[in-house]
Amino acid sequence: MPGIDGSALREWRRSRGWDVPEVARQLRRAAREAGVSVAAPAGLIRMIYAWERGDHDLSERYELLYRSLGLGAGKPDSEAEPGQQPAIPSRLASLSAGQLDELIGLLDDQWHALVRTDNLLGPRYALAGVRGQLGLIEALLRTARPPARHQVLQLAARYAESAAWLHEDSGDLPGARYWTGRSMEWALETGERLMMSWVLYRRGEHAAADGDPAAVAGLAGAARREGGDLPGPMLAAIFQQEAHAHALDGAEVPCLAALDQALERAASPDDPGDASGGHGSFCTPAYVEMQRGRCWLRLGRPADAVTALQGAIAGLPAVYRRDRGVALSALASAYAATGEPGEAASTAMQALDVARDAGSERIVAMVIPVATALAPHQHIEAVGRLREALAGTSTA
Repeated sequence: MPGIDGSALREWRRSRGWDVPEVARQLRRAAREAGVSVAAPAGLIRMIYAWERGDHDLSERYELLYRSLGLGAGKPDSEAEPGQQPAIPSRLASLSAGQLDELIGLLDDQWHALVRTDNLLGPRYALAGVRGQLGLIEALLRTARPPARHQVLQLAARYAESAAWLHEDSGDLPGARYWTGRSMEWALETGERLMMSWVLYRRGEHAAADGDPAAVAGLAGAARREGGDLPGPMLAAIFQQEAHAHALDGAEVPCLAALDQALERAASPDDPGDASGGHGSFCTPAYVEMQRGRCWLRLGRPADAVTALQGAIAGLPAVYRRDRGVALSALASAYAATGEPGEAASTAMQALDVARDAGSERIVAMVIPVATALAPHQHIEAVGRLREALAGTSTA
C-alpha cells in the first residue's frame, strides 16, 4: 500500500484501542455500508496480521475501507484522497492570541453542530467530523501554553467524550473505552470537576452494558461525589444510572426511588438536542420514563415495562430519534415477555428501521435478543419479516 506500511497500520489500530478481530469487524461493517464484499471473518483476521507484518500489500478495495474508518487523515494535502481530512496546518504554532481565541470559539461552535448532526443522522455522519477536530485539537495541545491551553484541554475532553459515545453507538466498545480514557486524561489536567464527573458517568454506562451492577453503582457514586454541586439534568442522568444498578441487583424499591429522584431533576422536554443545556440535557422526563421501562424489564415486570415505555415513546423529543429506537427495542422485549409475539416483532422492526437509518449498531444489538426470543413463533408473518431483516443487518 503506497505511503502506509504495516507498522503504520498497527499503530493506527492501537491508537483506536482495537485488537485485530475488532479491526476485522469494523472493516466488514464498512464493507456492508459501501455495498462491497470482503473475506470471511477468520480469513480477514489472517489478512490483517499479514498486512501489519508487511507480508502483503492492501488491495485498493481494502485501502478504501481502511480510509473510511479514518486511516490516513494526517497525510499531507498533496497526498490526501478526495473527501479525506486535510493535513493539520503547520501555522498553528504561530497563531496570535486573538487568532487562537477565534479558533477555540469556532471549535466550540462546531462541537454543538456535531452533536446535532449525531442526533439527527447518527454516528456515521458525525464521527468523521469529530475525528478531524480531535486531530486539530491534539495538534493545538502540542503548541498551546497557559492560559489558552486550559481552554484547548476543555475542548479536547469534550470532543473525546463525544468520540467515545459515537464509537459506542457504532457498536465499537473498544474505541469507546479508548476515547473515554483520553477524555478523563484531559479532564484531569484541567481539573474540571464536571467533566471528570461526566466521564465517570460514561464509564458507568459501559459497566451497565456489561451487566456489572457493582461497577455501575460505584461509578455513579463516584460521579456524584466528584462533581460536587451538580446541575439538575446531570444529576438526573446519574440517578437513572443508579436505578439500573439496583435493577440489576433485583432491588425494586431503591431502583424506583432513584428513578423518582431522576424525574424531579430531569431536563426540559424542549431541549434543542445540541447539548447547549450542559451534560445530561438529554435526560428529559420522557427519557427517565424510558429508563423506568427498561428497569422494569430487568426486574422481571414486563407488563409494567409496557406501560412505562408506551408513555415514554409518546413524549420523547423528536430530535432524540435514537432514544426512540432504544425505547422501541425495550418495548419489543416487553411484548415478547408478555406473550405478544406479533406485537413484539412489529415493534422490533420499528426499532430496527431507526437503527439502520441512523447507523446505530447499539440498537441492532438490542433487537437481536427479541428475535431470538421469538424463534418459536416463526410461523407468524411479522416474526418472519423481523428475522429476515436481521439476517441482512449482521453486527459481526
